[in-house]
Amino acid sequence: MSKADTNDLEISRFELHKVADFLPYPFIIAEVIDGIHYNTYLNEKFLLEIGYTLEEIPTIEKWYEHAYPDQFNRDRVISAWEQEQIKSQNQGKVFVKNKSQVVCKNGTKRWYEIKASVIDKIHVVAFVDLDKEIILQEELKSINQNNDRMLSVLGHDLRSPIANLTSISEMALGNEISQSEFVNFIHLINNQSNQVLEMLETTLNWAKLNFNSLQQNDINIDVKTLITTILELYETAYKSKGIIVNIDVDHSNTIHSDIEIVTVIVRNIISNAIKFTPQNGMITIKLIQNQLTIIDNGIGMTEAMINAIWNSNYASRRGTDNEIGMGMGMQLVLSLSRKIKAAITIQSELSKGTSIVLIF
Repeated sequence: MSKADTNDLEISRFELHKVADFLPYPFIIAEVIDGIHYNTYLNEKFLLEIGYTLEEIPTIEKWYEHAYPDQFNRDRVISAWEQEQIKSQNQGKVFVKNKSQVVCKNGTKRWYEIKASVIDKIHVVAFVDLDKEIILQEELKSINQNNDRMLSVLGHDLRSPIANLTSISEMALGNEISQSEFVNFIHLINNQSNQVLEMLETTLNWAKLNFNSLQQNDINIDVKTLITTILELYETAYKSKGIIVNIDVDHSNTIHSDIEIVTVIVRNIISNAIKFTPQNGMITIKLIQNQLTIIDNGIGMTEAMINAIWNSNYASRRGTDNEIGMGMGMQLVLSLSRKIKAAITIQSELSKGTSIVLIF
């Protein structure tokens, strides 16, 4: 290359850097030298928004390592990019683009449409922010899934127990059952009525949460009174299974939070503990400082089941006494815990039980 060509290239680089700093998108400017893809310039928007410096990402390989720290995800992103390159070449295009979620230097994750083009020997990579758009799409998808789930509950899960209650009451009115059968049916009606009320309350709270009408009002909560009140609602359910409930909480133990939201959270956890604990089982509820722990020796969960809860795709299952479930209760627990900024941990093992800890 002649001296004049070198000067022209330097001028082109300088002008390109000025343009890159003027534009509102993060840019990487790079060159391929001896087969190595070197990053040579990061514009001001890149440094401000994504945060990495040239010292941290001198090559494309280092960029991939920082932007996609998970090896599996990194390989997937690289493979998708290479496929887009082949597609662009086949279509005669001079640019490549793809969408991916980038991990910024400060640890946040942002969605971008990444566009790359080649100008002579210089590669220009632009990052168009899609984060708000992608998050909005995910929120709309979540709302639609919630609506579908609520319609399923109202259309099927609630219809079945209500139909059973109607049939039982008609038999009783028609004198088609004996006195002993009537007593047994009364117990069945009581259990199914409680299940219907629980499902309705869970569905209504779920709807409130998703329509942002669940307001937070923090006060000092007497945890023992709260737990005792909840257990009174489930007294028939756990006593009919012979479950022993141990409460290691005294009235001096208080937490500062929203009593309505905490009640919904604890009620759902206790309900699940009763539901998945077998005959003559045990449930222990204790509070140490700001940590409320609810432990049962029930049927437990696999690691896959716990992961499904965290990933919001947990399917309902029947309890040890064939109690019905919606698969919505623990989702409500997680969502409400985030709302009041309470941490939650779940530990479980099949056939040994489950321990759930709420940290306020």
